[in-house]
Amino acid sequence: MTDFTTITACGECCVGCSKKINGECPGCIEADGRVPEWAQSGMCMIHACCKEHNARFCGLCSEFPCDKLPQMISWNPEIINHLSTLRDEYIISNLSDKYEVRRLSEEDIPKVFSLCKMNTLYYQYCPPFVSEQSIRDDMGALPPGKTAADKYYVGFFEEDRLVAVMDLIIAFPDNTTAFIGFFMTDVAVQNKGMGSNIITELCDAMSRLGMKEIRLCWVEGNPQAEHFWHKNGYKETGATTETETYTAIVARKELI
Repeated sequence: MTDFTTITACGECCVGCSKKINGECPGCIEADGRVPEWAQSGMCMIHACCKEHNARFCGLCSEFPCDKLPQMISWNPEIINHLSTLRDEYIISNLSDKYEVRRLSEEDIPKVFSLCKMNTLYYQYCPPFVSEQSIRDDMGALPPGKTAADKYYVGFFEEDRLVAVMDLIIAFPDNTTAFIGFFMTDVAVQNKGMGSNIITELCDAMSRLGMKEIRLCWVEGNPQAEHFWHKNGYKETGATTETETYTAIVARKELI
């Protein structure tokens, strides 16, 4: 696992660099971007840009990937892919200290289906009933203006057992908001605090990422969903979303 305390603004790691070992360069992190290579301009422009955008490294910036990135980091033609990989690892690794979290793939669909099909109350209010195809569709679904890079359809595992599923969209509907499109725990662990613990850890992770609030929806009339989200500090915005089969209540929670 990457030690992100050693990752510079441009996504490099100074650990093991011969210049740093030989004392020729203090390292961007230690010198706040003022290293010999940037002596004439003062601070490294990439480091300065990340400070301005309050981002640990470029991949975590709300504007990533921006048009000027390939020019600023011209020495690495794969910089977008490199920073995207670091971004994914950083976000996912910060979602929970208690559970193993990873992106869910096609191979995981049977596990997700087994978890979801036991939550019959949810589908009474939010039809149609789950199927492997509906899960597959949800894995690829995106809100307007977002790309797959912003979507984290993840599973929370206790050893090899899938205990929760979450569909998380970063920076939607604006750059400082995260959106939970779907969240469900195994019925066997409900009413034991697991779901609330996951949501608390999520709030902490999103706050560290620079998000100011989290939004979500629950289906009008679903007492279990309404109780859970109220308990975790989410309040109705007054807005609703209408579908052919139900009304969704839009709610939010401001992050500290």
